Amino acid sequence: MLRKILNFIDNSLTSLHHKWWNFLNWHQQYQVEPFSVRYWWTRQQIVTEVCDHILTAPEDWKTYIRDPRFQFYDERIVEYSWAMRHISQLGKKERFLDVGCVMNTHYCLEKLLQQFSDIHFLNLVSEPLALQGRISFHSQDIRQCNLPPHSFDCITCISTLEHVGGDNSYNSFSLNGSAETQASPINSVTSWQQGFTELLRLLTTDGLLLVSMPFGKGAWINGEYYLGENDLKNFYDIASSYQRQINITLFQKNEHGWYEKEMPYSLPPKMTSSTAGASTVLLVKII
Repeated sequence: MLRKILNFIDNSLTSLHHKWWNFLNWHQQYQVEPFSVRYWWTRQQIVTEVCDHILTAPEDWKTYIRDPRFQFYDERIVEYSWAMRHISQLGKKERFLDVGCVMNTHYCLEKLLQQFSDIHFLNLVSEPLALQGRISFHSQDIRQCNLPPHSFDCITCISTLEHVGGDNSYNSFSLNGSAETQASPINSVTSWQQGFTELLRLLTTDGLLLVSMPFGKGAWINGEYYLGENDLKNFYDIASSYQRQINITLFQKNEHGWYEKEMPYSLPPKMTSSTAGASTVLLVKII
């Protein structure tokens, strides 16, 4: 009985806390301190909202993400909804792979388990799964993984390739250590290309590959590689060597939300310090 009372009190306090955060978001027009506790909670609510809407009305995607609320949040709002939109259009498939574990959320796994018979995650370090089920975890470096070729009907690699070959010392929290190799020098410009090539090797002949990376000046910034205009040709050349069709789109963030930016690329608008994440993201679809 005491445990039930304590659980009720705990749930009631949590509910009140969330209602307070909702009030603050409304009052402050969703402006929030980047990467604060309220930031992460609100972003999760927004991602769920956007994905739910897009899965019902996929044609609304570009219009829906152009919302002033979203200027204060990172590129996950674009990436999750873009990825889930394309994945949902595949229908029932056999095997799914996510490299980097960005799709390891309760929301995504609920959807993926309904669509795929076999789900795999690959990451440098192990992490708890958001849900249990038909899920395998591979602690490996994408540049030297031992998964067989042409194994997966759909592969996602969301905001992950920019970390390949960079400073990944933040992964030191893992009790199991890191599977990172020294296959290329730290901050090597070719590291993301090696990872991208490996993703294509793992894809079935009629599979779908979805990749996103931050876009900027073609330089390493704080251990992450921001693609530049000169890198775009590499995507096309590598995809062509695997006889794949490629579609690249660029999205930028301003005070009105996220919007598609036409090529050629120009420098992103300067955002205020109250925003979070990359202000420009590159979305790559391979079929």
